[in-house]
Parts: sequence; C-alpha cells; structure tokens
Amino acid sequence: MHELTFPLAEVLVLAEHAAAAHTNADPYFGEATGPALLLAAADSIYLLSNGQPPLAAASWQPQAHGSLVVYADGYGPGALPTAGRAAAGLDEEILIGVPVPDAVLRRLRAAVIDHNDDLFTLALSVSHAILGVARRDPGGNDATGAGGTRPEHDDR
Repeated sequence: MHELTFPLAEVLVLAEHAAAAHTNADPYFGEATGPALLLAAADSIYLLSNGQPPLAAASWQPQAHGSLVVYADGYGPGALPTAGRAAAGLDEEILIGVPVPDAVLRRLRAAVIDHNDDLFTLALSVSHAILGVARRDPGGNDATGAGGTRPEHDDR
C-alpha cells in the first residue's frame, strides 16, 4: 500500500467544489461517480475536483490544463518520470475518481475548523483507497509518515 499526503485545507477547497457542483465529470466509462476528487498521475501526482464547470486556477495557483490542482507532497510538476511512477506504485498514467461522500466532507471540514489536522492522506492499494487526515508532527521534517504524521484513517 502506498500513502500520499496533501495539504488538507487545499484539498477541502476541491472537495467543497465537487460537492457543490450541479454536474460532476466522470473519469470512468459511463459509470456515474457523483462528487469526487480525481487523482491524476503523469509527470506529477495531484488531485482535482470533478465538479463542472472545472474550478479555475488563478495564474499564481498550481494548475493542470487550467484547473486548480493540489499536488501530493514530494510529487510536484516534473517529479514523476516513468521510474518515479513505479516507485509511487503507479505503473502508468492514471486518472481515477475518489468519491467524497457527505461523511468524508464533514470530517475534512471538522479537521480544518478544529485545526487538529493539516494533512489529507490517501493510501492506495490495488483494490481500494483509504482516506484520512493527519497532523504534521511539529518536530518532523516531512509529511511522509516516517515520524512525521499521526494518521487517522477512514476506510471509504
């Protein structure tokens, strides 16, 4: 299982957009997903909202194809040539939907409001994704979980 971390407050912006949108884009072939975060991996790993119309990025914000995105910690633009995708557990370019049900959205909101957590975690396996929140350890140097986070996962 591979775990990715993202800045929680920025992911909440994407999740709120997906939940509020009247229409949601579908990364699958004909399968409706509803509100979701889209996980994309090509030369980087990032999340974006599947809400339509897309959430536009300002010129100074991280973006892919004009849409606002949130990059995984350590996997920004240009970080993932083929060898990097393999190291992250991704054997090809991908775009998958990670559903954001109401319970997950409420948990993300509460974590941001309470200032208890500042990371969104996404643990991926072949068969499922585990969403969670975590706090960056004030004494830690990174957000990778190697002594740097206190995970609190919700298997969704």
